Amino acid sequence: MAPLEQVEKCARLLSRKSTDDEKFAGLLLLPRVIDAQDTDAWTLIFDAMDIRFIERLMRTGIKQADEQRTGDQALLNIAVSVIDVLASHASIATNTRMLDRIPTLCTVAAMEIDKVSADAISVLCKLLAHDAAIDRVLHDSSILVQVVDAASKCSDPRAIAQFLDYALNRGSHYIHTHHDTAVARGWAAVVASTAEAFAKSHTVLKFELIAALANALEPITVDDAHYIDEQSSCISLIQSVSSGCIFVLKQKTEATQYTDQALVLYSHLTRLWPHHVFVGLVHNATHAVHQKEAELALRLACVEGQSAIDSMMIAPPDSQADRMRIRRGWKLSVCAEIAAAWLEWVTRWLDDQPESTNIDEASIYNMMNEVQKLASSVVNFMLDWKERTSERLMLENGADLIVSSVRFLA
Repeated sequence: MAPLEQVEKCARLLSRKSTDDEKFAGLLLLPRVIDAQDTDAWTLIFDAMDIRFIERLMRTGIKQADEQRTGDQALLNIAVSVIDVLASHASIATNTRMLDRIPTLCTVAAMEIDKVSADAISVLCKLLAHDAAIDRVLHDSSILVQVVDAASKCSDPRAIAQFLDYALNRGSHYIHTHHDTAVARGWAAVVASTAEAFAKSHTVLKFELIAALANALEPITVDDAHYIDEQSSCISLIQSVSSGCIFVLKQKTEATQYTDQALVLYSHLTRLWPHHVFVGLVHNATHAVHQKEAELALRLACVEGQSAIDSMMIAPPDSQADRMRIRRGWKLSVCAEIAAAWLEWVTRWLDDQPESTNIDEASIYNMMNEVQKLASSVVNFMLDWKERTSERLMLENGADLIVSSVRFLA
């Protein structure tokens, strides 16, 4: 620990009783006196300091940045740098006085001010690594919703999209172990806002948010999804994600990676909320647009599955190049999962319906044909592959593909 006398001097300068000039001098003195890893010294400083002064520095810096974006960002630099060090110590990062800084840090993060915004994102990630911070932003969903809104206005939203990716994924892991009404509603609000931005954006943000939404849904279990939907309807979230995925899947000129990510994202919808996703396909839907989107999404998934099979039918996996080809065909697993989810849901749904139900038989028949075509292709592919290579190579190169295909055919 740094010499106690110097630490106490800094603490006095930063206390509530000192003047603003003294506090500012104390901030400048801190990095010269205390090592960033000295938890005991920084805890002593944090307990004594007037954290509201740091808040005022950030707010003043934000105002100055709004007025002259290319001007000197010294106040923001100093304030964010100090909070960065404080956030590096778990006992300080989880303190309520630190958590209260999250909304202002989010504002700084979304301002696209060179290094300062990047540093603010780094600080936020340090804070959100702790459950206390995740609990705070989910109980007050407006914090992250404002970040989503700001991302939509950024000229280069990649950094803020990566932050949302991390924040949403952390929130999903948290809700898995904390079934609380306020937390569930907060999670639904933030993810729905992100999904809406994904659906409506026509910039690079759309493609950046595919992975963020997929990573948000991946940790969620079926039980989690049911609980969230009970606390706050997920229908609008599902419709936004579905609409965005369809747009990406139809863009054949775009990079293949985005098509693949859109398939993965859509498969999470069918895994978590199959009823909301598929009911428009079998029932005369109130909203014809949603019914058409659901039909198109399932058709596109079947088409992509067929495309994956075509790419793998060229040769058996007995060389490095062919192993790469099998890996490229991994999306057949995702497409098969989507088709299997449809078959499983529609079978159960039909069994539960009374005879008087207004069922869209034509739609069911058309979708069954699409799924049947994919199933036939899967059977032919599996038989052809088995004839041309050993079972050992099949399992070594495509175990996941085989499992998902067998589940689909079953």
